[in-house]
Amino acid sequence: MPSVKYTRIEITQEAYMALEAEAILQGKTLKKLASEMILKGASKKALNFVQESAVSIESNLNFSRDKLSRVINDIGTTKINIDAGVMENVEKSLADEGYQGAMLYVAQHMASVQRDELFRILTTCQLNRVPSAMAVDIIRSLKRMQGGK
Repeated sequence: MPSVKYTRIEITQEAYMALEAEAILQGKTLKKLASEMILKGASKKALNFVQESAVSIESNLNFSRDKLSRVINDIGTTKINIDAGVMENVEKSLADEGYQGAMLYVAQHMASVQRDELFRILTTCQLNRVPSAMAVDIIRSLKRMQGGK
């Protein structure tokens, strides 16, 4: 089964040599061994996040209005003005790639205060299992409340 290709990462020469030696000793490919080692080293919180984001990709069609109201109340209003272009890209990432894609976009393109606020909003939606299409609508309504269009 072909696997998805991800952005390459750079590691130190010493780490690469150790990985290569360990792969030979275990009879595994570099890719398989590196993936196993990364997953073993990842926190439980990170692993849960990945698992929940995979499950949350549009599986909850019976999301009630009451629960949506509770999520919006939990988020509250934001005092941080986030650029409309950035918000559009977050919305697009959320719609196309789900929470994981949106959070990755935010991590790569936002300043710390704005990043933290968007992480808070996205995490609140994700923990409440808000379908990503609804989360896009929530972000748009927050944008309107802060004076955006």
